[in-house]
Amino acid sequence: MVWLLDQGPASLRQSALRQYPLALCLYVQAYVTGAVEGVRQAYGRSRTALGEHLQAAELEVVQQGMATEGARLVALQRELDLVAQVLLDQAGGRTSHRMTR
Repeated sequence: MVWLLDQGPASLRQSALRQYPLALCLYVQAYVTGAVEGVRQAYGRSRTALGEHLQAAELEVVQQGMATEGARLVALQRELDLVAQVLLDQAGGRTSHRMTR
């Protein structure tokens, strides 16, 4: 459960959700999905929003950083899906019932 808390906002450590691992996982899945969307939007807008303020090489570094973070978040989504499946199985759920993003 500590791992799940580490994936969400710091304020989550004070939340009542920490008492309910399955609910915590659902929340963190939604939180990370939002972060993935945010990175995608930022990457898509970066050239037009930053092009006048950064040199081409700097913009490339920024976009690469965003792409790296996006890839990390997508991998984290997969990990969270696996954790959710284990939690569902422990709670008596069937493998065909998956929490979705």
